[in-house]
Amino acid sequence: MRSGDPERVREYRLTARLGEGGQGTVYLGVSPTGARVAVKLLRADLAQDAEAMERFVREVSTARRVAPFCTAAVIDTGVDGNRPYIVSEYIDGPTLAEVVAAEGPREGSALHRLAIGTVTALVAIHQAGIVHRDFKPSNVLLAPDGPRVIDFGIAKALDRTSTLTATAIGTPSYMTPEQLAGEQAGSPADMFAWGCTMVFAATGSPPFGTDSLPAIFNRIMNLEPDLRAIADPALRELVGQCLAKDPAVRPSAGDALLRLLGHAGTVPGGVPGVMPGAAAPAAPGGILAEGSAAAAQRTGPGGSPGGYGQQHFQQPTQGGYPPTVHYPRPDQTGPGAVGTVPAGRQPFPGPGYPQGPVQGYPPQGAAPYGKKRRTGVWIAVVAGIVVVLLGGGALALLTNREGEQGTETGTIDTADTGGPWEPDRSDAPPTPSPTVSDPPQETNAIKLPGSSITLHENPDDPVKLTSYSLDWDKILYTRSRAGAFSKNDKYFQYVVNPTGTQALAVDKVYDSENYAVVSLVDRRTNSATTLRIAKAPVYPTIPQWSPDGSKGLVTLYESAGKTSKEYGYAIIDIATKKVRTVKVREKDAGKWSYFWRGDSRAVGTWALTGKTQRIRFYDLQGTVLQTLLDVGTPVTVEGDDVSPSGTMIMTYCKQDKKKICIWSTATDADALFQVPFETDKLIGWYDDRHIAGWRPKGSGYEAVVIDFEGKVKRLLATTTNAEEYKKQYMRFTHED
Repeated sequence: MRSGDPERVREYRLTARLGEGGQGTVYLGVSPTGARVAVKLLRADLAQDAEAMERFVREVSTARRVAPFCTAAVIDTGVDGNRPYIVSEYIDGPTLAEVVAAEGPREGSALHRLAIGTVTALVAIHQAGIVHRDFKPSNVLLAPDGPRVIDFGIAKALDRTSTLTATAIGTPSYMTPEQLAGEQAGSPADMFAWGCTMVFAATGSPPFGTDSLPAIFNRIMNLEPDLRAIADPALRELVGQCLAKDPAVRPSAGDALLRLLGHAGTVPGGVPGVMPGAAAPAAPGGILAEGSAAAAQRTGPGGSPGGYGQQHFQQPTQGGYPPTVHYPRPDQTGPGAVGTVPAGRQPFPGPGYPQGPVQGYPPQGAAPYGKKRRTGVWIAVVAGIVVVLLGGGALALLTNREGEQGTETGTIDTADTGGPWEPDRSDAPPTPSPTVSDPPQETNAIKLPGSSITLHENPDDPVKLTSYSLDWDKILYTRSRAGAFSKNDKYFQYVVNPTGTQALAVDKVYDSENYAVVSLVDRRTNSATTLRIAKAPVYPTIPQWSPDGSKGLVTLYESAGKTSKEYGYAIIDIATKKVRTVKVREKDAGKWSYFWRGDSRAVGTWALTGKTQRIRFYDLQGTVLQTLLDVGTPVTVEGDDVSPSGTMIMTYCKQDKKKICIWSTATDADALFQVPFETDKLIGWYDDRHIAGWRPKGSGYEAVVIDFEGKVKRLLATTTNAEEYKKQYMRFTHED
């Protein structure tokens, strides 16, 4: 920080400078929740008056409409004093320009994934009615879970409120013939810049050079680029078409994405030469998710994500959480409970556990069960923009980093602030699991001890069964790292992290001082650390790993004799072994268990009041962040009902429980898919294009993997005992 720099911008505390340029200064900041953010404080003279400032903030806010697929989302905008500001996520990852400078050009699958990820971002941006107008290598960040496009939504705001004109915004080597001719830059201009960026990635230089401006502009207007360095003929042809001088003949982002993914057809919202509408159609959500997943597949050299150099990245914790089950409150469902069991929900055990605060845990009828989700996913964001005026033009340089939000110990009461919330897009989702196109050809049939279940397992599966329970969790079997299952009498719930090295387990008894405890199990040494969660009569259930593997989550209930009531949740910091309990006061929350949001920095639960069913998210301190309205009804899931990428969530469809609805976690708009699959219990997500669930088979049941059209792709398990099926739960882990 320098003398004269502000200490705060509104509620954001500033800690360091990230950059400075013609538009203003970018700072590293800390949000009220403790998350690191990038705060861009713009020059006051960019907006000529108070009305222009308000217009600028309104225009920048439209960037929040962009779906979270390989893009960066604006967290907050406003005016502090007489200066507009933009708050963005702080992303830890180099730019494409930095990686190419350090390691050399991209090639092979790394270049192909880069192309998929960046064009996926442009599809999302264009469908929101936004033109980037400054797409270039320094505006592509190579995050651990794939490329992220940043700095969109600014150009239009500057165009309408500042002295910078539409034709002046851009970087010379990536500008289009129409921009140089003084014409309006629409979505085809972004495709031209995308083509330039792909050439840079493949060669280390933009296609029209970096020397004098007259020479660059002459080549852009009159010469054809050399594309021989792009070895893949299909990609080379696509890039060449995007670099056409006539914007009307360039492919749209949607068409380019379909070609890169090997599909035929057209994605709405990206018609060549036409400015897309502001409302994104529902159907393309699947292709966006597929593009995001394909861009993040880790098949590059050294196992590093996206094929980028190992020196830039740590191997991320990938995939879903160890499965748990999501059920209503125990007094609504358990044996001997008041009321009836709602359709599609299973009761949690009541009888069979001994009584008493020390020996009996949990009390009779008091053990709830819940389902977890990896929801909400707000990925990447605009950060620092440095604008250098050059004879009426503007050169934009952008840097951005992401930080982590820590945890603290304490008990916090919360209250609902009321109404739906505009999402906090401050965090990135975990890396999506690979997508399968065909079921594995060879499986191993494994008879599970103590049950009638036969597991059909293949080494190529993205999920692996790591524990299962029988008779409403009274009997638990856990799996060793060698693959053997054995009965475990110490715990009644046990979930494994994605690396397979640790497990979170809920102990069956309180400790000697009447505290409910959770064990952190080291599966390599078979040792365990016992963590106190809460004093009786409060007790934990449904342990879950955060997507990044750094934290644990348990849902808390309070025993009240033969029933129980909602209490809240507890967060476990795995590294420090510290526990924070959060008491939630909203009466409609916690009837179903809490689950992680995809960014590991917020938790959610179903909020149920009469016929009103919605999903509410809280930060790790207990503040209400977001409410998703009208997204179907809860469905019993043994594992995750949010996709491994964090971009989709599944529920029963509103009026038809014979269908599973797939929704975007970014909005409560219409469902992306309606999957015809009648089930009373889902296993969860197999990967980002398939879900797994149970269905009747003869006198028993079978667990199958299905695609979004309801077609069976894979058999996972079978059981011949229908009564046993109703009381058993299988917990799969998405593996790194």
